[in-house]
Amino acid sequence: MIDIDLLQEPKLQFGDYFEYEDTKAGLAEFGPFGKNLPGLHKPEIKIGIIGTGETITLTQEWLERCSSPIESQNIKVVRTGSPFDESSFFQNDRELDPPEIVRMNKILNRDFVGFNPESSFQSCFRLNPRWERRLDPRELKTILDIQDKKQRILKLVDLIEEKLASITENSPAPDLVIIAVTSEIEDLADTVRVSGSFYLNLRHAIKARAMSQKKAIPVQLIRASTLQEKRDLQEVATRAWNFCTAQYYKADGIPWRPTSLDADTCYIGMSFYVAQERDQKLSMRSSIALAFDFLGQGLILRGDEFEWDKDAQGRTPHLTHNDASQLIQKTLKEFINLRGIPPKRVVIHKSSEFWGAEHGTHNEVDGLYDGIDRVYRGIETDFVTLRQTGVRLFREGMYPPLRGTYFVLEGNNHFLYTMGYIPFLETYPQSYVPEPWQITQHIGGSSPKELFREILALTKMNFNNCSFADGTPITVSFSRKIGEVMKHIPLDGKPIPQYRFYM
Repeated sequence: MIDIDLLQEPKLQFGDYFEYEDTKAGLAEFGPFGKNLPGLHKPEIKIGIIGTGETITLTQEWLERCSSPIESQNIKVVRTGSPFDESSFFQNDRELDPPEIVRMNKILNRDFVGFNPESSFQSCFRLNPRWERRLDPRELKTILDIQDKKQRILKLVDLIEEKLASITENSPAPDLVIIAVTSEIEDLADTVRVSGSFYLNLRHAIKARAMSQKKAIPVQLIRASTLQEKRDLQEVATRAWNFCTAQYYKADGIPWRPTSLDADTCYIGMSFYVAQERDQKLSMRSSIALAFDFLGQGLILRGDEFEWDKDAQGRTPHLTHNDASQLIQKTLKEFINLRGIPPKRVVIHKSSEFWGAEHGTHNEVDGLYDGIDRVYRGIETDFVTLRQTGVRLFREGMYPPLRGTYFVLEGNNHFLYTMGYIPFLETYPQSYVPEPWQITQHIGGSSPKELFREILALTKMNFNNCSFADGTPITVSFSRKIGEVMKHIPLDGKPIPQYRFYM
């Protein structure tokens, strides 16, 4: 037996408190939500640039291009007319096929409105030569000629860190710095395996170093091949939407906020990453938590280092009672620093099960309860394990099930499609077969349908792009991704808690 329902598409709030379900349409008509409240809007974003003379010029040209409207070039071929209308009744068979016309599909990819004070964004990019630092091509060549790739990447990170410090330590500093890497850097200094499953990655290492600055500001890496449009890219209007939305958020603006998420609830994603790998049996792992409030203001926390024997204890790491307690206390204290008051409810998303008393010292459930109670008693909780388990529905026709399709199978198995056919877009915007999420474990009082309504809203909280929605809730997707940056922060280093530094 199967029960099927369709959850309503969550709406977002934009400027003038206008509510709409599509990010691009909402921003185009009313601009970002930040305009509604003092301090949440950036009327100008001061941009620094690090690169060669060529990549700095290309970046300046791209920013100038984003300041003006850009027409979408997404072309769709459609058929019009009918072979059975009166005007064609007496025509010969050869003319019965309806003609094909080419039209622009403006629903999926809207025209970009331009990032300028007169557009709905009411914001602009500000450049100044004092915020530019040039990379000497001869110095770059010397570094890129280093035989050992690990040393090559580390030397390059050192050079960029030096340039970044010279920008940020002089007042006034920009809001963020764009690092425009050359094609040679892309090819010769991207990623190298160091040991086990640890990879040194240029992008992640630069973001980690940027956080260690005396006056840390977010950075944005951009490739020369992207600026020169030499790679297989999204069409230019879509890239402009994604780029400008991300920079607005990195500069402390709020592009939009969901209307269906409770303002008094703290949403947390928990994940793990390999901090060090010493041999096949022993891995040093740290836990991370990503907390999101209803404005999408993310907080990044790193748990204490702990040992995990994957052969003896299993492939999936778990926290001890004490580690779980300490981590949730740190997270909630940061949340209170941000909001001024404790949350009324805490929702934790994890891809592995929450271990209980049957696992002895690794009793995560009681540890989390203990930590929450130490911060503030009376907080409601929902601990949710989310997985994609391979179960799928098949729908008649050429499209998959609708986004928001919620179904329950016998045995109390609850599923939700967070990606699928989207009626607003009149299409399925992905190239892969969508797979629903299943709640495989739930400890708490909320109903599965209510939990899934929240999860659907959390798929619209990725400010790193301006798409209609992601297939993965932000709590899960970014708690995984920020671990890649965390790997590059020294164990004795202190990560910056703001999510915008990890984007």
